[in-house]
Amino acid sequence: MYTTKVKFRAAIALTSAVMMLTAACGEDSSGSNRTVRFTVFTGATTSWGVYIADAMGFFKTHGVNIKYVSVGSGSSAMQVVASGDTDFALSDATITANASKTGLETQFVAGQFKRFAAELACQPGLTTGSYPESMRALKGKTIGYTAPGSGSDFYLQYSLMEAGVDPADVERIPVGGAPQLIAAYRATSVDCVTAYQPMQQELGDASVPINWQEGEGPAEFSDYLLNGVVASKKYIDGHEDEVRAVALAMKDAAEFASDPANAEEIAKATVKFFPGSNTTDLAAIAEEIADAYTYSVTEQQVASAAIVYKAVTGEDYPLEYADIVAEPARNIIG
Repeated sequence: MYTTKVKFRAAIALTSAVMMLTAACGEDSSGSNRTVRFTVFTGATTSWGVYIADAMGFFKTHGVNIKYVSVGSGSSAMQVVASGDTDFALSDATITANASKTGLETQFVAGQFKRFAAELACQPGLTTGSYPESMRALKGKTIGYTAPGSGSDFYLQYSLMEAGVDPADVERIPVGGAPQLIAAYRATSVDCVTAYQPMQQELGDASVPINWQEGEGPAEFSDYLLNGVVASKKYIDGHEDEVRAVALAMKDAAEFASDPANAEEIAKATVKFFPGSNTTDLAAIAEEIADAYTYSVTEQQVASAAIVYKAVTGEDYPLEYADIVAEPARNIIG
């Protein structure tokens, strides 16, 4: 379980509505100054790689300005991509597959995390023991998660299945982003929630039947395509320079964040993205999740996602590896 005692009181004040923020990035040595719109999850560490690329100047180095478009979940991020109201978004391989079935063709420009920095947090005393036995106490219980088809939805369902629990035997409730999940948990309107940072410490002495961040759960989640950077194929085809710039910036960010020695510097640079937090707590989390970063999109990650997708949906994964990786970024992230 997480050992860091983090106080992120601002998490309950976040909104899952779309809002526009602007963060300034300068020009690179070539004089390029391209602006891209980037969808993230406000105030959550699931967006941290992007925040690091911004705050540490990696986007600036590669000549792009960032304008943020914030949403509450991966599935809603894809809706913003489909509407053309953003250029880049955070998504995973299963959400990308679902989008393709609606006619939205997206590709990965970069990886960000290869593991879910999250846990399933349940009301105190609800579960005991460790995975997979701990999950069997969830039969008949209510579990809040972000949205249908989201990464947290697939993580939850597949983890239940691999523990021998039919997802139909629990009541899964799409609640929304971090503020809504925290509120539902505190009101005891749900027994458990999928809790990513900075939610965990807001929930106090929750019982934790599975901690994905610590490597608990199905083997497929040990190397998984989670919260990478995607763009629509239409955008990619017309903006190859921007795609390469973002891929290179995310590569720089992942390599920097993967070194625990950089945790304090990361905390100081990105604390502005986490209202109500402090650099001491952020540094502890940054060190804790350092080994979860990646900029690559590998065939193994896609293969793992295909297994999960088939198990949860009953359908074959509709995309090949070659369909998923953006051509302008292939030699950077492939």
